[in-house]
Amino acid sequence: MVLWPGSTGAVDGEKAVVCDTGLPSEPWREFGINIVGPALSPGVRGEYAKDYIYPDESLLAYYRSKGFRVARVTFLWERLQPKLFSDLDAAETERLQSLIEKARGQNMVLIIGPHNYARYAVKDGIPELIGSNAVPVAAFVDFWRRVAIRFAAHDEQLIYTLMNEPHDTKGAWAGIAQAAVDAIREIDKQRWIYLPGDGWSSARSWREFNEHLAITDSADRLVYVAHQYFDGSGKGIYEKSYDDDRIHPEIAINRLRPFLEWLQRRGFRGTVTEYGVPNDDPRWFAVLDSALDTLKQAGVGGAYWAGGPWWGDYPLSSEPRGGTDAPVMSVLTKFTNPCSLRRWE
Repeated sequence: MVLWPGSTGAVDGEKAVVCDTGLPSEPWREFGINIVGPALSPGVRGEYAKDYIYPDESLLAYYRSKGFRVARVTFLWERLQPKLFSDLDAAETERLQSLIEKARGQNMVLIIGPHNYARYAVKDGIPELIGSNAVPVAAFVDFWRRVAIRFAAHDEQLIYTLMNEPHDTKGAWAGIAQAAVDAIREIDKQRWIYLPGDGWSSARSWREFNEHLAITDSADRLVYVAHQYFDGSGKGIYEKSYDDDRIHPEIAINRLRPFLEWLQRRGFRGTVTEYGVPNDDPRWFAVLDSALDTLKQAGVGGAYWAGGPWWGDYPLSSEPRGGTDAPVMSVLTKFTNPCSLRRWE
C-alpha cells in the first residue's frame, strides 16, 4: 500500500485506508469551522472575558477530533489596533499569538482577520468606511503591514483573510484590497491570503458586485472568498421556518453557482468561509449536504458558521450540548478529514 508523506494507513476489513495527518497543502479545498469569540460585542472595544473571548485549546481539540483541519477565527480591528496608525495592542496581540500556538498544537491551519465589514470605529462606536477621511486606505495598509511583521515567523499554518464581508464600498474595495495585499507581500512573500468580495461577499450576488474583481499577487497565493446562507433572505437570520421560506435542497446549488462559475471562468482559487443551517429541522441538513457536495465537486472548500464557547441557544451552533454533538455535525463530518476521527494502530 502506498502512503502519502506524513500519512498513515490501515486495513479496515478488506478496505485499505490511506489518510493524510499533516497540514493541508491546499487549505481552501478543506471544510473547516468558524469559531466565534474575539469579535463578539461589536461596536465597543470591550473587556476581555466579559464582552468577548478567545477559544481555548480544548475547543480546538474538539473540532480537530471531528476531522476539521482548518479553523477560522476573526477579531475586531479596533481591539487589535485601538488607534489608527498606532502599535498593535500588546495584550490582544498576545491573545492572538496564544491562539496561533494552540492551533499549531492541534495541527490545524488557522485563518485570522478583522470582522469589520471594511470599516473602523474611530470614536463613539460609529464605523467609518475604509477610504473615508476618518479611515484612509493608508490606515488599512498600515494595519496589515504591522500584522504581517508581527506574525511573519509563522509559516503555512496561518492564513490572513483581509476583511469580513466588505459592503457598500462605492466600488472602492478592489483598490483597498490590492493595497493591503501589496503591503503584506512587502514583508511576507508566501503566505496564503484570502480575499473576500464586496456586497457582503455573497455568492448569490457575487457577479453583481465582483464581476471584475482581480487582484495581482506576486506570490500567486490568493484565494477569493464568498459567504452564503440558505434562508429566504440569504442573510443567515433564519427568522422563518423551512416551509414558510419555501426552501428546497436545490437552493444551495442555485445560490452558490454564480461564485463557482466565476471562479471557473477566471481560473481563480476560491472558498466559502461562512454557511450554516438551523439544528431544529432535519430538512435543513439536506440543504447543507447539497451545498457541501456542490463545493466539493467544484474543488472548493469552506467553513461552517459556527462554533464558539458563548453561543448559548444560537440555532446554527455546532457546539456540543451536554456531551452530545450538535445535530448538524452528522453532515459536517461527512466532509472532513477522516484520519482525525480515529487513531490507526
